[in-house]
Amino acid sequence: MSKDIICIIFAYLVGSIPFGLLLANFFGNGMLRKSGSKNIGATNVLRTQGKCLGLATFLLDFLKGYVILHYVHPANELACIALLMAPVLGHIFPLWLKFKGGKGVASYFGVLCALDAQFFFVVLFIWVVMFLIWKISSISSLVSICMSCPFFYYLHHSHLHFINHLCGLIILSVIIVARHHENIKRLLQGKELKA
Repeated sequence: MSKDIICIIFAYLVGSIPFGLLLANFFGNGMLRKSGSKNIGATNVLRTQGKCLGLATFLLDFLKGYVILHYVHPANELACIALLMAPVLGHIFPLWLKFKGGKGVASYFGVLCALDAQFFFVVLFIWVVMFLIWKISSISSLVSICMSCPFFYYLHHSHLHFINHLCGLIILSVIIVARHHENIKRLLQGKELKA
């Protein structure tokens, strides 16, 4: 088995670690999958377990996407795309939870930061502005995720191998938006929870 394949599998397995669920079980009320949106991500941890655990979950899920992509650089172009996607897909479809995980926003942000920290802060700024306007996390996530690919193209279209990264980001963006289908439905109905 090649080094690239091992790295991709490892990235997926790390992405599959359900930090929100673990933190809720050890330091919270242990009812994460039965509370709020029943999601294992940072937003539901924040709502049901408190700010400290919510922030810790975000940071750990963020690091899933950041650390491996920051330190591992496959030579093969297809492996590069797969490695970019692996930790986020691991979070969304975790092996340990029968492939029923979170929505991948924090891990996606970690990937963006590993690719380009300045670009990440632009996307984060969009998230913050949307949240200040609407006070709804899902709107902030959806807008910032959708804007990330056009911004990445604008900033990196002249860089070598940018198309590989862009393809991976587009695929992840589509999956993340699809994972928000219930949020989108509630938004259209005016029933989405704030914060």
